[in-house]
Amino acid sequence: MAVREQARPDEAFNHVDHPLLHREVRDRKTDREGTLMAVLRDPVGTVSGRQQYARTAYIRDDSGVEFTAAPGDVEPA
Repeated sequence: MAVREQARPDEAFNHVDHPLLHREVRDRKTDREGTLMAVLRDPVGTVSGRQQYARTAYIRDDSGVEFTAAPGDVEPA
């Protein structure tokens, strides 16, 4: 079952609100830690003429390198 999210008009880059935004988080799958910088709705393709999106969390570690994770796998550090 797909979850449909409504983007607000002021979200030019498809930003999604997240309760842990700009806080220290941990990715459960990889056990990596960092600061949650953004959660975006990234386009992943078109199905039956409709654009499909996936939510992606962008996390920056202490060295400044960013990595991505599924927002559902992000928890407070």
